[in-house]
Amino acid sequence: MFDNFFKTLRYSNSIFKSIFPYIIFILNLTAFADSKNNQNEYSQNNNQLKWEKVKTQSKNYKSEIKWEKYYDESDKGKHQLENIKKENNNHQSNLISDEEKINNSIKSFNRSIVINKKDVGPDISFLVPVGFKSSNKMNLDFSTRGWNRRPRNSSLFAWNNGDAVGQIFLNILKNEKSSFGLNLGIRSLYSGSQFSGGETNVGEGLSMGFRLDRAITDSSGLALGAEQLIQFDDQTDTGRDVYITYSKAFWNKKDENVFPFTIFTGGVGTGYFALWKDTKFACSDLFGGAAVDVNKYHQLCWGPFGAVSLVFNNKFSSFVEYNNYSFMIGSSIVPTNRIRLTFGLTLAESFDDYKVKNSDELRWFSRVSLGF
Repeated sequence: MFDNFFKTLRYSNSIFKSIFPYIIFILNLTAFADSKNNQNEYSQNNNQLKWEKVKTQSKNYKSEIKWEKYYDESDKGKHQLENIKKENNNHQSNLISDEEKINNSIKSFNRSIVINKKDVGPDISFLVPVGFKSSNKMNLDFSTRGWNRRPRNSSLFAWNNGDAVGQIFLNILKNEKSSFGLNLGIRSLYSGSQFSGGETNVGEGLSMGFRLDRAITDSSGLALGAEQLIQFDDQTDTGRDVYITYSKAFWNKKDENVFPFTIFTGGVGTGYFALWKDTKFACSDLFGGAAVDVNKYHQLCWGPFGAVSLVFNNKFSSFVEYNNYSFMIGSSIVPTNRIRLTFGLTLAESFDDYKVKNSDELRWFSRVSLGF
């Protein structure tokens, strides 16, 4: 068996040696033909001249010689260093620092925005819900919001037996385009006589809601949600607030993706979002009413709301909002990446047909939020 194998190998080797020169000859002919074709194509391409008119700045360009007198080598080096600094300053004046640049991706976190998918920014509203998709980074938010009352001849900044509520927002399900979360509301945060407003027990007015949102583009979003939807007692008067809301961010075209930018938010809602009688529509007894007054029943109606916000940077914003309960103007700051502070004034209210308040009638509102 092996004898036959080696005989075959020797026979194949002798055949290969006999035809090898012919193989080399054929390969050389092929290479020569290819080289001739390439030369012909090269010559043809060179023979087809294409003239193109090019604009230059030669007429406008003027050579300018600047003479400088140096006393020694150290003086020369000093002048050269100053010239380099001037050139760098001229270049940097036309550039924007990375801290001022943002991308078009805007997300939300309660009433705040999240910029560049990582920076928790300021609030852009007080009551008006934000339409942007919830952030994938932040999942849990605790907030306390409140406003004072203003009896006659009282101080603007006095609490005057005001009202405050607590809210907890939890982001449960999320992906790149949409998210779903729950919220918990607590009407009574304090009980006692040391401070005003402590007549109710802590935890009264417990309620729950939900939020489903989706990113339409990187700079816009739509949300369907409800706050105080399911109420575990009859002590909730902060409104059964079901809503549909949309938010969109706009940049100056000349400075796109750079602070400041503007956000428009608008939608329709129930409860506190439908308190003004002149804008109510589609009223019903659904879900057990509007829950805006513990002593009086109100039907669940729908009404419009909106807000315009100016985001100066990732730490500060100002906004004007119409929430159907009142016209408000406020500002928000972010001292840390987890804490947001919001403060503002109520300029007009629905119960008074939105008559603009004078200085003795103005009320303030505020919110403190802590996110994780």
